[in-house]
Amino acid sequence: MIQSKHIPASPKDSIIIKGARVHNLKNISLAIPRNKFVVITGLSGSGKSSLAFDTLYAEGQRRYVESLSAYARQFLGRMSKPEVESIKGIAPAIAIEQRVYSRNPRSTVGTSTEVYEYIKLLFARIGKTYSPVSGKLVKRDTVSEVTDFILELPLNTQVYLMTEILLKHNRSLESQLTILMQQGFSRVLKGDEIVRIEDFLKQLPDETNDLKLLVDRITIHHDDEDLKQRVADSVQTAFYEGEGECFCRFETTDGKVKTESFSNRFEVD
Repeated sequence: MIQSKHIPASPKDSIIIKGARVHNLKNISLAIPRNKFVVITGLSGSGKSSLAFDTLYAEGQRRYVESLSAYARQFLGRMSKPEVESIKGIAPAIAIEQRVYSRNPRSTVGTSTEVYEYIKLLFARIGKTYSPVSGKLVKRDTVSEVTDFILELPLNTQVYLMTEILLKHNRSLESQLTILMQQGFSRVLKGDEIVRIEDFLKQLPDETNDLKLLVDRITIHHDDEDLKQRVADSVQTAFYEGEGECFCRFETTDGKVKTESFSNRFEVD
């Protein structure tokens, strides 16, 4: 806190008080930094409450109430203007008296002021979740978002839409591939090579870590009216077969092969 007759501060950075004369405040002028944790301390009778409650809170609450409609104002208590020359940079204020409202030891500022539920809604609706492991943004990818990503790729880009081959119900890889083939899937991607499932089953390798199910091969044509629906259907199928995860493999304009992963599960890492 800075006490001075000339306050070298901006209302953007500080709450600027000039000539406060409430109760035992003797025409003081000061600047309180904004967005900081500030403690007002002093001897009994030095004017701490006069400054915090009767000046700052009173003026912040008064200005807030005046900004409301006449109908809304009738439900709120009116506070008189504190005896002060001017206050700049002040925002709507909340004051919590130093007394026990309940015997619950878990009471917080949020529950005492009844803003806790609103804060939870704000975090749930507009908050962003980041992984504590990698720092990546945690979000669900929707079918429309993946579809838009694919369709925004350059003209004539060939996209492989793939998913992991999950061995469901403790099936063997051979059994799972046979079932996928019966469902209408015909190809897998082994490394960089596209192989028909029936040919792959004839020479089943021991290592299958880099094996992916090829859901669709798409060539980007921006004037194809039916392409968007086809891509959306394929993405939905890929999410279903991959239990919420799919991959897009394509060649960039500089000739590099890139694979983007998508997930409709709210998780990362």
